[in-house]
Amino acid sequence: MNNSITQRKEKLKKFSHILAGVLILLHAFEKHEGGHGTYIFFVIAGIVFLSIAIFHHPLKRRFPLVDTCFFSIEALLSFVIAYDYFHMNKTGLPFMYLLAGILQLSAVFIFSKKLKNSQL
Repeated sequence: MNNSITQRKEKLKKFSHILAGVLILLHAFEKHEGGHGTYIFFVIAGIVFLSIAIFHHPLKRRFPLVDTCFFSIEALLSFVIAYDYFHMNKTGLPFMYLLAGILQLSAVFIFSKKLKNSQL
C-alpha cells in the first residue's frame, strides 16, 4: 500500500516537471516567433526540466533536494513569464502563470518541510 502511494507521488512529481517543461518551451516558441532573443533561455530551461522528468527517479535517489531545487526554479520562471505577459497586456495567461508559481512554491515548502522532518 505504502509503495503504491510513493509511486503515485513520484509520477505526480514527474508529470509536474514535464508540464513545466512543456509550458516553458511553448513560451520559448512564442518568444522566438516574436523575434525576442531571450527565447534561448527558455528553450534551455524547458529542456532541462524535461530531462529532470525523464531521469527523475535516479536523480531523486542520488540528490534528495532535486524536487525542491527545480520546483523553486520552475516557480521563478512562472513568475517571470507572468510578468512578461502582464507587460504585453495579456489578460488571462498571466494569472495562470501566477497560480502555477504559487503552487510550485507551495510544493517547495511542503517538500522542504517533509525533508527536514525525515532528517530528524
